[in-house]
Amino acid sequence: MAYDYSESFLSRAITDVQEAIDEPIIKSKYTPARIISHLEKSYILVLNEKNRNDKNIAVVKQNITIAANTTKYVLPHVVGSVFGVYDEDDAGCKIFYDGRSPWNPFGRMLWLEGHTLHIQSTDSMGLGTVLTVEWIPSGVARLHNGSCTISADGLTVTFGATPNAGTLDTHDQAYAGSVFRLLGVDGDGATGNYIQERNITAYDETTRQATLDVALSPIPTAGDGGGIYYEIAPAIHKGMDGVVALYAAYRIASIEGNAKRAKGILEAYRNDLRNVRLTAYYSNMQNAPRMMGDNWDNRRYRRF
Repeated sequence: MAYDYSESFLSRAITDVQEAIDEPIIKSKYTPARIISHLEKSYILVLNEKNRNDKNIAVVKQNITIAANTTKYVLPHVVGSVFGVYDEDDAGCKIFYDGRSPWNPFGRMLWLEGHTLHIQSTDSMGLGTVLTVEWIPSGVARLHNGSCTISADGLTVTFGATPNAGTLDTHDQAYAGSVFRLLGVDGDGATGNYIQERNITAYDETTRQATLDVALSPIPTAGDGGGIYYEIAPAIHKGMDGVVALYAAYRIASIEGNAKRAKGILEAYRNDLRNVRLTAYYSNMQNAPRMMGDNWDNRRYRRF
């Protein structure tokens, strides 16, 4: 018996898109694969719309060790923008680096060209120095769901070679910064059949292994004849990921020339997106700016 991926973002989003554009199930014009391609493009836009209003954007930390005769270091293609580059000592103190003007007589020191990080010379940083690059993911990683295996410590996930739906991204560090969502497990004697989500901190495209920021708990195990099932999920909480489907439906309705339906879908998209952006803002109330009507005894400003 095949696993039911109904809890997967892709499964729900495909249904939402078909419903929004009034696509018939029998003899449908848009295949699930084609709808997924629209969802991936829409996800990039929705993620960046959300991040614009988020005060504490989730970033990916990537370590780069300065090596001899090497002044160019390639960052993953999923880098949206670089948040900071720094050297961290044993005590946790950070020394941030910033590029100088290209006309500076002492040289540029450090700069970006596309996804390549350049340093002026190995001497300027020191051989063996570990630079930490914090960057914001762009959301261009290919979405998919399928089966996987999980290490005994719950920190390493190996994706199956053939996804159930969507496409497995083969770029270097393709899923760094993405969200791993455990959908469930099945089989006789399976344990840990709970939905869990973790951030992916590193990904090896050759072994299809993703490293999680925090171990899964409980660590799921498949039973006899069963498996462990997952998805690469949008970095938007499950209750609001419908905005991606709405924008994909708006794109399709616009392409089809159905202006009236596209207008209604666009209005629904804007309403849901507003909810997403406000949720992102108010989820960090302790860091929110002072607002009109706030006073000295507002509990947000108390230490205890």
